[in-house]
Amino acid sequence: MSDPLTRLAVIYGTDKFGYHDYTPNYHCLFQHLRDKPIKMLEIGVGGYGDEDRGGQSLEVWRDYFPKGEITGIDIQKKTMDLGPRVEIRQGSQVDEEFLRTLVAERGSFDVILDDGSHRNEHVVQSFGVLFPTLKPGGIYVVEDVQTAFFPRFGGSITLDEPNSVGLFASFVRELDEDNPSVADIASLERFHNIVVAHKHMDPNVGSGIFGSRSFEHFSGRSAQVLVIGDEECALSAFPFSVGKLHHHSTLSEEDLGLKDYDIVVLSVAQDNLKCIADMTRALTEMRDNSVLVVRCAGALKGFRSTGPVMDFVTERFVEVDHREISIHYSDYQPSPLAKSIYAIERTRGAILFRKAPNDYPSNFAFDPEHPAVSEALSLMESVVADEANEGGLVSFAEILARHRSKLSAATYVDRLTEMGAQSRRYFMLAISTAYAKKDEEGALRLAELALQHFPDEPQFTTWLSNSLVRKGDLDRAERELRSTYERNSRARRAAIAGLTRILMLKGELEEAAELTKSSIGMFPIKARAQRYRFLSTVLLRMKDSAGAEQALMDAAECERGAGRSKAP
Repeated sequence: MSDPLTRLAVIYGTDKFGYHDYTPNYHCLFQHLRDKPIKMLEIGVGGYGDEDRGGQSLEVWRDYFPKGEITGIDIQKKTMDLGPRVEIRQGSQVDEEFLRTLVAERGSFDVILDDGSHRNEHVVQSFGVLFPTLKPGGIYVVEDVQTAFFPRFGGSITLDEPNSVGLFASFVRELDEDNPSVADIASLERFHNIVVAHKHMDPNVGSGIFGSRSFEHFSGRSAQVLVIGDEECALSAFPFSVGKLHHHSTLSEEDLGLKDYDIVVLSVAQDNLKCIADMTRALTEMRDNSVLVVRCAGALKGFRSTGPVMDFVTERFVEVDHREISIHYSDYQPSPLAKSIYAIERTRGAILFRKAPNDYPSNFAFDPEHPAVSEALSLMESVVADEANEGGLVSFAEILARHRSKLSAATYVDRLTEMGAQSRRYFMLAISTAYAKKDEEGALRLAELALQHFPDEPQFTTWLSNSLVRKGDLDRAERELRSTYERNSRARRAAIAGLTRILMLKGELEEAAELTKSSIGMFPIKARAQRYRFLSTVLLRMKDSAGAEQALMDAAECERGAGRSKAP
């Protein structure tokens, strides 16, 4: 059974579910706002540089918030029409003048979601401009914060500034201190690849840790609660149903049966190493889908930003993304707790840990055989079987084609064809599926049709020429590629790669060699090695063994350069 937001995500084909596991958490965050006339801003429309691509998540928010006004911004021009309640504007997420004009004309916003460039300096700068403009009680979400650890996004394992996770981790540390940077923050939450900042309704009033939506998990049943270190804590402290309240003065060496409780409340009067030992023990022994609350008691009015408790909490806060850190740093060793802390919430004077499996293999290490992913794919299959939307069908079929087989997507391609699909992504999927089925005529026909709709798409040009070559029509393939090369700057690399191949097949070796040599600099460094190897093949056919050997040496040098550019 899926929640309404996840179902919409599957129907429209956003990667917020499937490649990621975001929407179940977003539903918990936003469900209380569903029927309100909210204003939401999403940074990043998607689809990269193509005007017609992207917008899937804006469609989701439009339908999830039926009374909401949805705004999307993207640095690229976007031309899709998503209805009267959705407006897309072109602009940079780090252009302060653009953002302030946007807020003046479309805000103030109740929800801001940063799914933009994911570059750390951009995330930090956008937050600095936009969070102060958020409505009181508003929610600011940053998505895909795993890039905090990716060097190519300005990230690092040491969280060198500016760093998205580093910024919010500093807020977690400082929340109990008199610091202007956290004065408007009511609470912070951490999920896999996500951080959330809640803005105060009233800077002088906080709802407290027991107002957390994490306790909605126990709705409909009476929670079993153990309170440690606060004998005066009564049922009235909990704004949810409690079956029986158990007390214990300390977390002693004896077996307290922590696995039997839904909620354990650890009240601490000192910020010291014993707190760390108690938290570690509780998180180790408690069962899945339980909650540990650690709160200040007695003379302790807040946790020190540089104290042992905050050191422990920020370490756990960072390693929520242990999977992605491990991908980029092979010697990284997460703590034994990393895979079992699903969420962390920080309010003034308290921390909440939700214990549950945290090992979803998101897009950077996607594994369709992982139990959680297998369950997600089954859910997606059931949703698209009931509600056929082009975006959702294409997205699900793309996952099948990429991670199972292209033939496994064929049924969905047929459904899309019957629906009259004409999107760029549909043609990409349909042509690659036709090749997998060895349907050369079908692939040629689809490539011709795709170029009628998207004449500037390099991949369609490549597929058309490949189909013509397989058909033996080298002359037409050459004409098509020369035309593309002359009129379409975006497709020139694809045209050159195809054209030089055809020239070699036709025996026009000198032109093939000269065009290859003159164009190598147009290709990114990681693709140049392949071009040099192709040049070597042409030169060998021309009996130029010395030139061919030099081309292979150049290819090897390009590969070494590409390897150096990937190093952290």
